[in-house]
Amino acid sequence: MSMRYELAHPDYPKALRALPNPPAVLTTSGLFEPRRAIAIVGSRRAGEEACGFAHDLAFQLASAGVVVVSGGAVGVDAAAHRGALEAGGTTWVVSPTGRRRLYPTVHRSLFDEIASSDQSRMIWPFDDDTPSCRENLLYRNGVLAALSEALVVIQAHHQSGSRNACGWARDLRRPVWAMTAAPWMLAFCGGSSDIELGLAQPLCSARQLLKALGLGHPVEAPQLALALPTSGRARANVRIPETPPGPPTEEVLTPEENVVFSALSRTPRHIDQIVDQTGLQVPPVVTALLTLSLKDVVVEGPDGFYRRRLAR
Repeated sequence: MSMRYELAHPDYPKALRALPNPPAVLTTSGLFEPRRAIAIVGSRRAGEEACGFAHDLAFQLASAGVVVVSGGAVGVDAAAHRGALEAGGTTWVVSPTGRRRLYPTVHRSLFDEIASSDQSRMIWPFDDDTPSCRENLLYRNGVLAALSEALVVIQAHHQSGSRNACGWARDLRRPVWAMTAAPWMLAFCGGSSDIELGLAQPLCSARQLLKALGLGHPVEAPQLALALPTSGRARANVRIPETPPGPPTEEVLTPEENVVFSALSRTPRHIDQIVDQTGLQVPPVVTALLTLSLKDVVVEGPDGFYRRRLAR
């Protein structure tokens, strides 16, 4: 059952009153209760690895009891929502439309799942019949940032909506975290440039963010099959292998190499995470990673991060 909160309503979210022009009416797919929340935003045209990182980060935040907030767009947003749902946690979609409109239409099933959830919520900060438009998309970003205690940008162009969300977060004095430069961000300017200008804190791993939030250790997230967008539209039937490729059958791996390879996935992991998971000392882990890289089954990048090479 949807709930409607007018600005004068005693249960109207206090966080939204920090906005210079709070929504006059807020409709939610169920009872809205303030929770500790982190926003994850990024490009609609994000690659496999960026979406994988967003999914894993959301899974770990939701597993720690944090609400994952995003805008419901294709790409990074959708990966974050799905990561939270797979963890059995809570996610909020802040829509750029009213309750009777749907945007983007490709996410009808995702939105239906969230709207019917006992704990996750669809949030509409507009009148019921308000359509999506650029102005509403940008305003939605302000609502998203206001509801969150911090914002993480995974991947963003200079003029993207994610960069606009970062601007809202800074205006509202919410911390902004940005992924450090990584292979999937080379065509994007949003993360590293903000870090270099001192406008965002560099984020290298979920472990780093969980520690900063006082939330303990990350939880291993399952591999996700993603539908990725192409040329601005959703591309159907594009799936990432749920199980990364196994070690080369023609090669004989040492025990250390087998252990290290088993600790890797398609999502880049920092060497500190690999050491923790394997229980090995740093020198044998470094040696094994170098050998696996030479055998072309492991990819390095950015500095200190490693992943399994995707199946060809």
